Amino acid sequence: MYTPFVATDSAFDAQSSGGLHLSIQSDLSGLCFCVLDLDRQRYVSFQSVPYAKPIADYNDVKPALGALLAGEPLLNAKFSSVSCLYVSRYATVIPAALLDRSLLKSFLELNNPINELDEVHSSLIPSLDAAVAFAIPSPFASTLLEKYGKVKFCHQCVPMLKYLKEHAEMYDSDNLFAVNINSDFADVALYAGGALKIYNTFTLHAPEDLIYFMLAIARRQRIPEKKISVLLAGEMEQYIEDFAPLFHALIPAMPHTQMTFSYALSSVAGYHFTHLFSLYECA
Repeated sequence: MYTPFVATDSAFDAQSSGGLHLSIQSDLSGLCFCVLDLDRQRYVSFQSVPYAKPIADYNDVKPALGALLAGEPLLNAKFSSVSCLYVSRYATVIPAALLDRSLLKSFLELNNPINELDEVHSSLIPSLDAAVAFAIPSPFASTLLEKYGKVKFCHQCVPMLKYLKEHAEMYDSDNLFAVNINSDFADVALYAGGALKIYNTFTLHAPEDLIYFMLAIARRQRIPEKKISVLLAGEMEQYIEDFAPLFHALIPAMPHTQMTFSYALSSVAGYHFTHLFSLYECA
């Protein structure tokens, strides 16, 4: 859940800056976003803004999102490009060879609820020879498109999966869990034996739920948990103490970017918003 927060480089002036990129992360509680100064290749602002009232469904988001976009001065700056990290439980990973737009809705409907107003999108994950299919409610997408003209949409699991193989090699891990924890659900991927073994999203009622799911996956794959490292992103603090004795190593996931960060953003540019700050290069 997003709470009001602002961090901005004291030298940043949206009106006089050159090319700017806007990266947005959205869930049902509100938005957080960061601004990248393309000329300096530097992240210069981050902001978290909750909706005035919680919303229960993305299909009801248009009035709240429209008011938020109109009311935040920085969101009314002129941007060269805009990306949106869409946070939801619903996505399906398929082999890249099956990426046929005419079939995407059918793939999604196998294990995800699809609304008539949903737009179906996809993202390629070349390193895994896979693709991610996901749906975005049209009222949400259209509100952003009306505001910015062109938006690159990306499901929140894509940055995690796109760099999964690279992270396994970077940390010299034959077996790697990548976990992105949101307030009440988590994305979990297991990379082992040079391939993606599983990706799934699990609803969380208590911290023990995530541990149970991960141990069940490890045992189903016949991999001792002590031989698996865990790359953690998101709201991970309450899990660290319980995870540490179970797995080989715990690794806080940092943004996968070549961009630099203003000192003002040093407190927010870590694992909590790893995938938001990886979005520009990922999308």
